[in-house]
Amino acid sequence: MADKAPAESGSSSAEPAEALAALVAKLRAELTGVRTAMRNRAVIEQAKGVLVERLGVTPDQGFDQLVRLSQRTNIKLIEVAAAIVGTTSPDPNAPDVVNIIDDELRQHVDRSRAKKPEKPDSLVLPQARKRASRTPEVEALQSQHQLLSARIAAARSYDEICDVLGTAPTAWPAPTAVLLTLLDPDGAQRGAGTFGIPGEVRTQWSRIPPDRGLPLVVAAQDLETLWLAPEPEARRRFPVLGQPPFGGETLLASPLISGERVLGGILMTWTEGLPDTDELRRYVAALLEPVARQVDTLIRDEIASAWFHVEGEESGQAAPAQVWLPTVVDALHDPAALLSAVHEDGQLVDFRVEYANGLARQIFSGARVDPDEATLLAAYPALGSATLLPEFARVLQDGQPRRLDGLRADPRTDGVPGPQTLSVHAVRLWDRVFAVWRVATEADLLYDQLLQAERIAGIGSFCWELRDPEPRCSPELVALFHRGGQSGGREPARGAGRIPVAELTASVHPDDLLAVQDAVRRTIVEGKQLLAEIRGAGRVNGRRLRLTAEPIHDDTGNVTAVRGTVQDVTEERAIEARLRRAEEALAAQRHRLADERRAAEALQKALLPTDPELGHLEGVEICGRCRSPERVGTIDGDWFDATPVGNDGGSILVLGDVDERGLSSMTTAARLRYAVRAYAMLDMAPGDILTAVNTMLCQMETEHTACLIVARYTPTTRTLQWAAAGQVAPIRYAADGRGEVLSGPLGLPLGEVDQMRYTDTAVTLAPGDRVLFYTGGNASIPRSRADRRRGGGLELVRRAGETIDMADFDAVVNHLMTVLNVPEDEDVCAMLVHVP
Repeated sequence: MADKAPAESGSSSAEPAEALAALVAKLRAELTGVRTAMRNRAVIEQAKGVLVERLGVTPDQGFDQLVRLSQRTNIKLIEVAAAIVGTTSPDPNAPDVVNIIDDELRQHVDRSRAKKPEKPDSLVLPQARKRASRTPEVEALQSQHQLLSARIAAARSYDEICDVLGTAPTAWPAPTAVLLTLLDPDGAQRGAGTFGIPGEVRTQWSRIPPDRGLPLVVAAQDLETLWLAPEPEARRRFPVLGQPPFGGETLLASPLISGERVLGGILMTWTEGLPDTDELRRYVAALLEPVARQVDTLIRDEIASAWFHVEGEESGQAAPAQVWLPTVVDALHDPAALLSAVHEDGQLVDFRVEYANGLARQIFSGARVDPDEATLLAAYPALGSATLLPEFARVLQDGQPRRLDGLRADPRTDGVPGPQTLSVHAVRLWDRVFAVWRVATEADLLYDQLLQAERIAGIGSFCWELRDPEPRCSPELVALFHRGGQSGGREPARGAGRIPVAELTASVHPDDLLAVQDAVRRTIVEGKQLLAEIRGAGRVNGRRLRLTAEPIHDDTGNVTAVRGTVQDVTEERAIEARLRRAEEALAAQRHRLADERRAAEALQKALLPTDPELGHLEGVEICGRCRSPERVGTIDGDWFDATPVGNDGGSILVLGDVDERGLSSMTTAARLRYAVRAYAMLDMAPGDILTAVNTMLCQMETEHTACLIVARYTPTTRTLQWAAAGQVAPIRYAADGRGEVLSGPLGLPLGEVDQMRYTDTAVTLAPGDRVLFYTGGNASIPRSRADRRRGGGLELVRRAGETIDMADFDAVVNHLMTVLNVPEDEDVCAMLVHVP
């Protein structure tokens, strides 16, 4: 017994669950049966009514007749009833049933009403004869139409309507999927009922946007029933074809219309397709009318059921929307109107005002437009046609609200009494547009201008009525405190706010708090103007704020309020600090450059030989000059030198140019000058001197390069031996003024390439000859120098003796600077050697 206890325990726990599941299944089956019976009962009652009315029998006799027909033909009672009713149900395009009853049936009905009995079994035979004009296929379609209409009328939910369409036995293939939607105010469609659509697909299409790439949207907007097949042209128009729930060989998309209202839409798809017959499609489409009627019944008192159409208008009873819509619209503080589209030849050409509140009617009257006959273009001809009409049309098309700001209405084109600035907000309500607009007053425009000015200047304003516990602050001041004083380009919110006094006090740096409190006290008690600059704390920590305020007095002279501004001057003070530091650094730089310039000038004067020194050279006359323009803190590294060497009365002639400017350039020039003199004393040739100086400059810790020409003149033989590194060749002028450029190798500037070998060239001078050594600028501009060597400037220098007196050294220097186009900020160094 003990061994069986667990098993029995387990079995007892499972039995209630199984029993509960069985009970649920049984109840569901009973519920389905009850619903089916309720639907079938309506058709049976209709069939009984047909027999009672036409044959003059009692309802019980009519029901007995239906039972006998069902038993004799072996057809279900409901189908027999549907067939009986189907003989009286009209073709959707045929006249009323009363107009198609033939004479034979009328006689039969008359005999029945006159108590002339006939055998019940024969009652149906005249029916077959009197309707011989209808084919069996048409009779079947009519029977199915009546059966489905009755079942749809008995449905109590949108899903049940879809279930009836998808499961009822019909003469055509049952649809694979059914989707029923309701139209939302913004033009979108909300999924309300489905059949044969998986849950995830139903969730995906629970809200269908007003996209004209969807068949349901086009059907609802164009009030058109679409029969589609997945053909290439249809797929291009509707890319969703082939996808759930839009898959299948045949697709029906249609609006559900009740009176003048579009309630929603219905979508039915068939996987295997429908027979391509007009008769069949006409009867399928005829089911949409009872579906729309039942959907309208299920909507009941929702706003959509009575938004525009008044049911019971004849009895004087207004629908709900007709009662509260004017109340709501009239309560708005801005003009508002409900607009309906006006179409001509299928084109939207205007909007008619269906309802306008009092403020909107005043605007229409001011524009000389009858408020009861107003249209959009009548009220705003230019603005309406250019902006409002196309924007409102887009609202109807895509259902997206539109907010249009800064619109201008011109009195010359729009009929308004004066220039107006409008803001318009429009939304879609089913197939209407509800628009609210605001005409900006001069005060509104000035207020917006003030807000912009506060934002640009970083200023917020406040007004503190002393009877109030907190000051009233402008939006920019509230934003300044809430975002730490950094505007970030955001627009402040409209409307004033209040900042608690405790928060204002906490926003002042503790070191400045006593001074601020004392200034506020003097303003409130003594009525003095307040002007202070404080450091921020708390939310505005690290900011600097300028506080300006003035008291407001009453008639007795007492201070009743304080008004003022708070400006964020953090960036201004930061700029001032940076400017001050920059000015201090600039002043220090100027002093340093002035000292450097003075040192460079002194060094340059020490390097250049004096006139007496040049006069002691044997057998040669030398003139030299370096032009240093007046520049702040810069001296070029140009120099010339001439000194006697050897025992033969010879002289060393040097002209140099170090790149860059300033004291470091002049220092390098001094090193080169003394190095050249030292090597010359060793009786080295000019080429060897340049080679040695180049090696020295390459090994020095300097980034300078130099152009240098070194020449040795021997008076006994009148020989000029010269070598050049990066300089132009000397120019020889004969006694008659003719000039020629001396030929010889021109090496690279010193300091560029180590182990460079320079060679020299010798030329014999005649009495009266002059030789010009010159440089047109520093070595940092090699391109300009090369251009001068190759260009016309060199030719003009060579021909200088034809136009000027070569004995006038000043004239030679001026001519040199002119023909070479030497800039004002570039030095020129020249040396003229004359052989007497």
